Amino acid sequence: MKSIYFSLIALFLATFTATAQDVTYGVIGGVNFSKIDNLGGSGFEDSRTGFHVGGVVELPFADKWSYEGSLLYSVEGEEFPNSLGTDTDVKLQYINVPLQFKYYAFNNFSVHFGPQIGFLLKGEATIDDGDAVELEDTVNTNFAGTAGFGYDLKEYNLYFKGTFTYGFSDIFDNESDGSDRSQLPGTVHLSVGYKF
Repeated sequence: MKSIYFSLIALFLATFTATAQDVTYGVIGGVNFSKIDNLGGSGFEDSRTGFHVGGVVELPFADKWSYEGSLLYSVEGEEFPNSLGTDTDVKLQYINVPLQFKYYAFNNFSVHFGPQIGFLLKGEATIDDGDAVELEDTVNTNFAGTAGFGYDLKEYNLYFKGTFTYGFSDIFDNESDGSDRSQLPGTVHLSVGYKF
């Protein structure tokens, strides 16, 4: 799986370098709704609300097709009631690098999909209003798939995106749990951006 991701990243970078004169740049930010499989919550009703912010680059390579790469600081995790009757807040801070293919289906409406690699900066948990405790045995690199929709308001240089990201690698190094207990992250991103 990792070799597929690295091959896609290499293809993206090679094409980007070859035709960089058509590139457009921008900034992007928005809200996250995230959850973690098999951690304690029961789906998106126990999701954690966070945010993402960063930069984005778009490169057309064919009629209606383009590459889009982003570098994002993203706060994700999950909030759920634990067995003690209190609330647990798991907060994960990532640097995410999604590399997406973007297809303009009609007018300014687009669909996008592609891989993402995430680098964990910090993971911590808080019970009720107590002090945050750093999580142990976390995996520093996360591989994920992304898909979603977008709309460009070109007259204002604005664009809007909705993206779902689902991780393929466990957040915690807990091989003894078995594959049916993997803590895999899922996040809905609602974004607004500005292109220069």
